[in-house]
Order: sequence, then C-alpha cells, then structure tokens
Amino acid sequence: MSAMNGLQVAVDLALGQRDAAAQLLAQARQAWMAAQLQLDQLESYAQETTARWSAQLARSTPELMRHHYQFMQRLSHAIGLQTGIVAEHARAVSGGATALREAECRLESLRQVHAARERELQLALARREQKQTDEQAALQYRRLVHGNMNGAG
Repeated sequence: MSAMNGLQVAVDLALGQRDAAAQLLAQARQAWMAAQLQLDQLESYAQETTARWSAQLARSTPELMRHHYQFMQRLSHAIGLQTGIVAEHARAVSGGATALREAECRLESLRQVHAARERELQLALARREQKQTDEQAALQYRRLVHGNMNGAG
C-alpha cells in the first residue's frame, strides 16, 4: 500500500507543478498583453503625430521641422524597443504554454498509472475475498459431509 501512497504523492506533486506552470503562463500572457497594448499606443501616437504634422508642414519653420523629425526618430526607436519587448514576452508565453502542456502530460500519465494500480489492487482484493469465500464454502461443505457420515454410520 505504500507504493500507492508514493504514487499519490507523485500525482499531488505533478498537480502542483501543473498549477504552477498554469500560473506562470497566465502571468506571461498578462505581461505580453500589457506590452502589446503599450506598443499599440506608441504606434497610434506616432500615426496621430504624423497626421497632425502633415497638416502643419507648409506653415512650419526649419527649426520646428528638425525638432519634429528628431522626436519622430526617438518615437520610432521607442517603438522598435517595444517591439522587441513584445517579442520577448511572446517567447515567454510560448515557453510557458509548452511547459504547461508537458506538466499536464506528466500529470495525466501519473493519474493513469495510479488508476491502473488502483484497479490492480481492487482486482487482487476481489480475488482474495473470492478465495476466502470459496475456502469457507469448502470448509462448510466438508463439515456437512463429515457430519452426515458420522451421523449415518
């Protein structure tokens, strides 16, 4: 029975690992979504700024234009950095999903082994009970036959 206890401990441990992997995946997805939202905001701001400046282009001084182009370069750089951050988070989500799938497979395998062992134990118990029942019936039969032989002779 200690093997079953050990197997149950392994199932419980695998369950905890699966839950931890699911939690990490959820956190990775949340971080990825936040990074993607920030990237979307930066890109939207860049588009709005470009649209505003396109309308004012004819009235702008060279100095003002230079500042605008410098600002747009910095904004483009920030978008590039944020794109890299989003990609890192996407890789973390992918790795987390893989880890979760592996943890779920381990857990399911252990559950199946545990269920098979449990079925084997139940079958062995049923056989043992059947054997005891058969032995008791044979004993009663012998007593009955022996009692009839003594009483008839």
